[in-house]
Amino acid sequence: MVGVANTLLTMIVIFALMHSGVNLYVSNATGYLVGIIFSFIVNSLFTFSAKLSFRSLVKFFTACFIAYLVNLVAMKSFLMVFPEKIYLPQYKAYLEVYLAQLCGMGFYTVTGFILNKFWVMK
Repeated sequence: MVGVANTLLTMIVIFALMHSGVNLYVSNATGYLVGIIFSFIVNSLFTFSAKLSFRSLVKFFTACFIAYLVNLVAMKSFLMVFPEKIYLPQYKAYLEVYLAQLCGMGFYTVTGFILNKFWVMK
């Protein structure tokens, strides 16, 4: 439940910013920053039942940074594999950028969960 809520929150922030005309990567970074803060608090309390500590916070942010880099690589790779431009006038954006965001989110979520489960929240 926590992962789904975090992913939805992140996606809503990213897509709202993109819809408002904010750059793909700025939208992505802002959405993940909101999601990271939410995720640390909620995962610490509910998912992994770990104590909130400075050490776990540093490890958590390191894991998020690694997962975020994986997210960027996944997005960039998606856009290289699918370079077609399908314009969506109602969203004032190209379909590929939304699909790239979803692809990146999948990679971020899996990477983040693995790092949190086996390293951060141990």
